[in-house]
Amino acid sequence: MKQQRRSLTVLLATSVLSVAVVVALAENIVTGFQFAFGENVGWLNAEPGGDGGPGVEVTDTELSDYLWGENIGWVSLSCLNTASCGGVDYRVTNDGAGNLAGYAWSENIGWISFSCTNTGSCATVDYGVTIDPATGEFGGRAWGENIGWVSFASAGPAPFAVETSWRGAVGDTTAPVIAASVVGTLGNNDWYVS
Repeated sequence: MKQQRRSLTVLLATSVLSVAVVVALAENIVTGFQFAFGENVGWLNAEPGGDGGPGVEVTDTELSDYLWGENIGWVSLSCLNTASCGGVDYRVTNDGAGNLAGYAWSENIGWISFSCTNTGSCATVDYGVTIDPATGEFGGRAWGENIGWVSFASAGPAPFAVETSWRGAVGDTTAPVIAASVVGTLGNNDWYVS
């Protein structure tokens, strides 16, 4: 009886761990459309483990998990991957309409900026990575001080692209209109409706 309980406990623990690993590895990159290219580092794979592996997951608010580069190793898209948020809070954010911002981190190459808004350089060097909310196709470029530009799509002589199954808000991303009449303000520019 004692042996059966121990076996059942081990089986249950193993099952829980297996489910936890599957949940943690919930990438949603489209197979065959998973490569970005860094001019100084080569190919970056957004789906390095195949379906369900440790690749990029896109949600309405952020990107998580990892990119893999043969020449640079792992690139973390969120401090949640490394349990370092208490010391260094970083992530690549998504505004819900596919406009990315924030930073990714690699032990080997440092920070990668996904938008010029991070650096305040948009007036002189306008760059950024976007995801088309209707198709899931990535576009644009990220910048790493130690690696240069990373392009997420190209229609050039050797075309490549990163694509996700995520779909976001298409068109106007302002707050939804509520069918009601505007009655007035509360005195501090907060509108209320009836």
